[in-house]
Amino acid sequence: MKSPYPFRDARVTPPWEGKGGGLIIMIYKFRRDWQVIAMTVAVVLLTLYVLYDVYFQGGDMADRIVAPIVFAVIFVFMLRTPRYFYIEKDFIIVQFFLGSKVLEGVSSVRPILKGELKGTGKSWGNGGLMGYTGHFENIHIGKFQMYAVNKKELALVTLENGKQYVINYPHELLKKE
Repeated sequence: MKSPYPFRDARVTPPWEGKGGGLIIMIYKFRRDWQVIAMTVAVVLLTLYVLYDVYFQGGDMADRIVAPIVFAVIFVFMLRTPRYFYIEKDFIIVQFFLGSKVLEGVSSVRPILKGELKGTGKSWGNGGLMGYTGHFENIHIGKFQMYAVNKKELALVTLENGKQYVINYPHELLKKE
């Protein structure tokens, strides 16, 4: 059976160390769920259709200005979705297609229980295009940022400064702690 985590105990040069060297850290990559895949395919196809319609079927000037802006926003959301996660005891790095987010000073990590994210409101972000990213609020958790590509194996990461993040996190690591 193929492991759901293709990169494990890999020798890598972390992005914060520059070139050379290498450090053994845990790298986890998660598969996107069917809702994310379906929404991404639908949005990309719709965007391509709109761009074709505007530029090749004679859209007016306003359409020619708005269409590329919408396309650029969608493209940025796609670049800011998680590719994989570097996980260590006191820090986690969420690696995006473009850039990364370092979660330093991890004070606790706990699994998200089934139904705990019901009723979550989105302040700003992306609820399914290539993943779930952005700022959210929930009556059970409060305010948090989310960086995930599926709704399985979610964990609430709380930092020493009180900030909360919901990310994909291997539950097998939570059983060891």
